[in-house]
Amino acid sequence: MNGRVLRILAMLLAAAVLAASSSFAEGLKVAVIDVNKVMNESEAGKAARKKMEDRYEELKKKIDARSEEARKMKEEMDKQKILLGKEKLKEREDALNAKVAELRQLTQEAEKEMQNRQGELTREVLKIVERQWEKVVEQEKIDLLLERGSGVVHSNSSLDITSKVLDLVNKEKPGGK
Repeated sequence: MNGRVLRILAMLLAAAVLAASSSFAEGLKVAVIDVNKVMNESEAGKAARKKMEDRYEELKKKIDARSEEARKMKEEMDKQKILLGKEKLKEREDALNAKVAELRQLTQEAEKEMQNRQGELTREVLKIVERQWEKVVEQEKIDLLLERGSGVVHSNSSLDITSKVLDLVNKEKPGGK
């Protein structure tokens, strides 16, 4: 009898918890946003990506030019290997090694610059996106905003504010609010 009473009390307690949580959830306004979509499709995101691509091309040209110099030095040295004395050959090998080391350092600096620049540009665009989603959250009195890429498996399309935020981001003037 005691066990039966405990089971009944446990079921009543569980029912009360479910009722309380469902009534709380009824008043909770939830929305979903796809931040990656906004970042990739917004004018600000596209402009940031264009800046990255342009800088990448500049750095690539510089690296390619240095690489071509090193290749030519190597070819020239290989052609004249027999004609050059040991000292001249050693000088050219040292010069080639220095050129290769310079090229390696230039490549590492370029990679680091690109990583830093990408981080900066991403943060700038994300600040714009955050400002705009905050406006939508405030206007629509949203209690909980979930990011689509962070564990949201499914949501009703009526909960998605991505296009609203994207429109606001595209309307925002650079550096403005």
